[in-house]
Amino acid sequence: MVKFPTSPVNCGFAGRVPGYIPGMTTHRFLANQLWLDFVNTEPVMDGVRVDLLPGSADVVGWLGEAGALGADEVRRALTRAAGRPAGEAMLREAHRLRGRLRAGAERLAAGRSPGRALVDAVNRVLASRPAVSRLVARGDRYVRVMEPVRPSALHLLVPIAESAAWLLEHGDPALVRRCGGPDCVLFFYDISKNHSRRWCSMDACGGRAKAGAYYRRLHPPAG
Repeated sequence: MVKFPTSPVNCGFAGRVPGYIPGMTTHRFLANQLWLDFVNTEPVMDGVRVDLLPGSADVVGWLGEAGALGADEVRRALTRAAGRPAGEAMLREAHRLRGRLRAGAERLAAGRSPGRALVDAVNRVLASRPAVSRLVARGDRYVRVMEPVRPSALHLLVPIAESAAWLLEHGDPALVRRCGGPDCVLFFYDISKNHSRRWCSMDACGGRAKAGAYYRRLHPPAG
């Protein structure tokens, strides 16, 4: 995110009010990786870091918008989390994981290893979901599905951890980038042609950089 005092727009997040409303899309997914999009839910708006996921319902809603949870799973998760200790525990774990992932993304974007803290955080979430295989009817046929042995505050975060694990195992960590905009804190996985992407979004940081360059060409410094 970029601080632009003269503009109300901040990388596509301006005017967003935290709070999940089923069926309404309130987040932008720009990073090409679920875990980086999760990191990006704590942008900077007008120079202030803003948490777009301040409540357990916000986390569940974000997972639904991201496609990590189906509609039925979202409804069940919202029911379990609403005003209960389980929801508060899940929120604490989500914020903790996001912090570890952000630190790892910073390291990767700087050309360093992801760090032990990121790996440990991912493994902690992955280990929270022991599952068993069950045979269930789907129409006129049967399929095997994996179901958790017991619920946990970390279960809903497994898709995020799996996304980070996939990148470290199969992807190219060198393609994790931080937006080139001044003061921007958004990350993305660069899958562009020639790996030349610089901005979180061309209609935000990229567009402003382009407009600024155009203005400077029209109005070069005197002397």
